Amino acid sequence: MEIGKYIDETVSGWQEQRPDLDFVPMGYMLRFHAMAEAAMDKIQVIAKSHGLTVGEFDVLATLRRHGVASTLSPSYIAEVAMVSPSGLTHRLTQLELSGHITRIADNSDRRSSLVSITKTGAKTADLIIEQIAEQSARMYDAIPAKLLEQFNEVVAHVSTQLELDALSL
Repeated sequence: MEIGKYIDETVSGWQEQRPDLDFVPMGYMLRFHAMAEAAMDKIQVIAKSHGLTVGEFDVLATLRRHGVASTLSPSYIAEVAMVSPSGLTHRLTQLELSGHITRIADNSDRRSSLVSITKTGAKTADLIIEQIAEQSARMYDAIPAKLLEQFNEVVAHVSTQLELDALSL
């Protein structure tokens, strides 16, 4: 079944069962989730074709976009990649074993290390990000620029609202 049809049926089914509630916003959320999941599936295929998970690529991409000569702390990488320190440790270990990163002792804190991307890691990150950029362009190519601008504005407003809601918890 086409995902849009499934979402429409879900929303209308709930509206029929619970006419006292507004399920239109839930339809927005379901469509956005389906779209994001489909895009992430494509990114996962690209990362896997280079022997990485999406999470491992996220670490490489974080290092690469800071410049090939940059060195970052694991805590910064974890914050930016929105992953727990223990989840990051596994990613760093895998990336180090595959030669994509190196860990260097942190002279200011002997309990910690700093992370740098290797030439192999930078090359891999560049190849993957090129493929993701091409895939992204294909996904949105048929949509008029004005609609994409409006979409971007709506997503920005929703993101702001989600952040505000999170602060009020």
